Amino acid sequence: RQTALVGLDALLAELDLHPEMIVLPCRHEAKAALPWFGGHFTGILDAGGGESHLSAAAPAGLRSFLHNISAIASRSMPEFIVSAEASHHGPVDIRTPSFFAEIGSTMEQWRDERAGEAVARAILALEPEELPVFLGFGGGHYVQRQTELIFNSRVAFGHMFSSYQVPDLDLEVVDLARVLSNAAYAYIDRKSLRSAERRRLEGMVAETGLPMLKAEEIRSRFPLNRQI
Repeated sequence: RQTALVGLDALLAELDLHPEMIVLPCRHEAKAALPWFGGHFTGILDAGGGESHLSAAAPAGLRSFLHNISAIASRSMPEFIVSAEASHHGPVDIRTPSFFAEIGSTMEQWRDERAGEAVARAILALEPEELPVFLGFGGGHYVQRQTELIFNSRVAFGHMFSSYQVPDLDLEVVDLARVLSNAAYAYIDRKSLRSAERRRLEGMVAETGLPMLKAEEIRSRFPLNRQI
């Protein structure tokens, strides 16, 4: 995999800037047109014989952002939904831990100054914590179960892949996601996957050496009131 600095990392190095994390504010577009705040890591999967690529994830940064933006939305913008998303689109060559912080889902929200200020405040208030990091597999694009665990337990999630992405995963990509997320555990939304696909995925995760925990085990081992 790539080791030399390219793209954004190279540009920052040329400017003598060496951040620990990169946050990329962006607009989010969806057919559902719902007011939405969220974030995700970047990656493009290719099951057609090409290579899959992932950028380095910032799990603690994304978790902090989601908690911050949820608190702001609950106070003053309750019409906005908050969630994580599965890893998707580029850039896929960033080796500084990064995530996208987004406003969705139509021009109405993109032009809403309250929404822009909310995202800015949520970013400026980031307080990343050293927490157990999980890879996430299964569910819809908005990874409902992983989002719930981010809010209801003291864990962070690195790269997350929806059910529709699981057929495009192979052992190399799963292990790359582990490395680029600095993950120590894995979570699989088992009910969202067909049994054959789930068994294949569980086998790949096992080969990476990551322990797999169920949602109830995560909440029990890493409750919100426990200090890591």
